[in-house]
Amino acid sequence: MRTKVLGALGAIAAAAAYGGEPATPIDSPPTEYSDAVELDVYSRPHSVSRATPKYPLTALRQNKEGWVRLDFMVDTDGQPYEIVVTESVGDDVFHDAAIRALEKSRFEPARLEGKPLDAGHHLYYHFEMDSSGARAWFVRIHRAAMKAIGDDDREKADRLLEELDSSGPLNLYEDAFLHVAKSGYYATWGNEQQQLKALDRAVGHHTAQKRLPESLYTSLQRARFLLLVRTQDFGRAIQTFETLSEYPLDDDLLSPLRTVVDELETLRLDDRVYSVPGDFADRYTWSYNLFKDEFFLSDVEGQIEEIKLRCARKYVFLRFDPDVQYAIKRDYLPCHLQLVGDPGTTFRLTQL
Repeated sequence: MRTKVLGALGAIAAAAAYGGEPATPIDSPPTEYSDAVELDVYSRPHSVSRATPKYPLTALRQNKEGWVRLDFMVDTDGQPYEIVVTESVGDDVFHDAAIRALEKSRFEPARLEGKPLDAGHHLYYHFEMDSSGARAWFVRIHRAAMKAIGDDDREKADRLLEELDSSGPLNLYEDAFLHVAKSGYYATWGNEQQQLKALDRAVGHHTAQKRLPESLYTSLQRARFLLLVRTQDFGRAIQTFETLSEYPLDDDLLSPLRTVVDELETLRLDDRVYSVPGDFADRYTWSYNLFKDEFFLSDVEGQIEEIKLRCARKYVFLRFDPDVQYAIKRDYLPCHLQLVGDPGTTFRLTQL
């Protein structure tokens, strides 16, 4: 067994039991930290001066809207670095505009016991015109598509959704409702990952509630919560529950979800192991919100080059080693994992 020290990460050689079933606990040496600190002496980064992005001229001329989420680190001088787009809607030109604005922004750095330190943060940038809602032609086709889905008429639903997809730029209001329809389509004829992707696009960001009726928004968030649990994306499931808890929902709706969240919080701290599949698809990166403080990657088909961890209290960058299991100091959590590699790469992420 070999041990590496990589910045804030301790890495220990992977246990021989890697080949076992994902649901079977893996015996590995406990990691103890003598320098743990109470969380109440930590303060996150916050904006001091936030530059406003310029609306890209090409998008403006073509009536395009969009939003971008940037995850990044803030150094001890309040300078953002290691900026990456983790979610977005709309044209890629919005990515560059958001990044340029962030680079001009300044932050109060995170502090631990009064001392500044590097830490992770994220911001959303929105690019919206004065659109007042969905256009009449969109409403007509959308309603017909929803009816076709309800009538189990796949051929008609395919035709109508394709018409919406190929109709040119949609404003953010229309984009939200299009993906509401797609979530219903994939619930009927697709798989859980397709349905979850559509729900993420419809309600998975903090401005969605202003575009959808509250009852529809909360109903879709409940469906999204259950899908996140079933696909074992437990960190985002808990975040979704916290969002739902802000609404005046009946306890008979929230109580079953709260029971699941309690079980997830127990899982977060105990020694049970679980695995999730990963697929780069057509991208060069893959991202996930880590739920536990140790993980390893196995069954890699393709190429993973680098691991980037943007934690609440630290940033770690390292080359991928298939024979290493990584242990994160618990007081650095939560951490956003980003893998860099070749499109088409598949693998299994196991947390313990």
